[in-house]
Amino acid sequence: MNKRRDVSGYGDYVLVSALAFVGVMTCLPALAIEGDTFTPYASYGIYYDANLLRQSDAVRQSGAQLSDRWTRAGVGIRMDKEISRQKLTADASVYRADYDHFNQYSNTGKDAVANWKWALGNQFTGNVGVNYAQALTPFEDYRSLERSMQTQTKTYVDGSWRFHPSWQLNTAYSHYDLGYDLASQKPSERTLDITDVGVDYLARSGNKVGVVLRHIEGDYQYADINSYSQNEVKAKVDWQITGKTLIQFLGGYAKREYAVNPQRDSGVPSARLTAYWKATNKTAISLGAWRELGATDNLAANYARNQGVSLASTWDATSRISVDGLVMTEKRSYNGVSVIAGLDPLNRSDDYRNALLGVTYKPTSHWRIRAAVFRTTLDSNIPSASYSTDGAHISTRYEF
Repeated sequence: MNKRRDVSGYGDYVLVSALAFVGVMTCLPALAIEGDTFTPYASYGIYYDANLLRQSDAVRQSGAQLSDRWTRAGVGIRMDKEISRQKLTADASVYRADYDHFNQYSNTGKDAVANWKWALGNQFTGNVGVNYAQALTPFEDYRSLERSMQTQTKTYVDGSWRFHPSWQLNTAYSHYDLGYDLASQKPSERTLDITDVGVDYLARSGNKVGVVLRHIEGDYQYADINSYSQNEVKAKVDWQITGKTLIQFLGGYAKREYAVNPQRDSGVPSARLTAYWKATNKTAISLGAWRELGATDNLAANYARNQGVSLASTWDATSRISVDGLVMTEKRSYNGVSVIAGLDPLNRSDDYRNALLGVTYKPTSHWRIRAAVFRTTLDSNIPSASYSTDGAHISTRYEF
């Protein structure tokens, strides 16, 4: 089993590096170019959730305190700089969240992203970057009165070589690291190393079709029984049907293999189709449908097959007010395979639904106010896993 380093210090290093990157670039007047943007900002929000702990209806009916209100205040800085054909972007922020009732969940979170979009001549382009986030573990993943903080770090590099006017070779590599501060969450920690190789045909119309080969190495340091290798072959299509309609498709076959327990091996078709429609100059609609191999840390299941559809829309009511909405439903079917002696297979099936409606108001070009309401339900054949909740928030952000 591969030994993995402690990620907590590495995450802080990534955040400090991203902040330093923004700071150094800000302080280089010799490189300053007209149009550069270095923008500090501040944000504040008030949030409410009727079932914060994602407990079943039976628990809710018992009269137990499950709702809560919290505030979140943050500061950050973003950068957008172009140097010749190179483009550098970054955004780093820190925030404080304080809960009224479940004050043990109060926490300080951090976010940082940085990307270098590079170009070499007319044939070579790509990206190098890092994403980092330290935040409270979602209650959907960890229902406990004990606070759990998770740290996610993704580093990536990709490149494309247009070796012919109609053909392009693509390659990419990314490393994903998920860590937790609680010992009880250590079995869910993982690293993913993802390698892609593919080729695209570029039509004169601007449309694109291609093939992608992907290899994933998933390593669970504290639960090697979940470590796996996965190979995928998929076709992809980006097709502009009309000036207002775009369709994107990525689909094929995925095969997952477990070194410790081969009986958990699985192979399933997977695909995702997304359609974008600019209905009017002020209205846009997107429709998504998917059938994919989902992740699961459950030792009584070797995978979750997720099938779902979503519909999202935005409407620019005025030059200062926009309205957005989302409805989504997904069925999650867990393939039951017992991997521990004495543990019965778990053929779990969940129906997840989510709906959101939001309004954004921009009093000025620097100031944004947003309000939103949501409704979320999970119906499972495991009664204790089912829950329903609704909530709302109002937040504001000012860019200096």
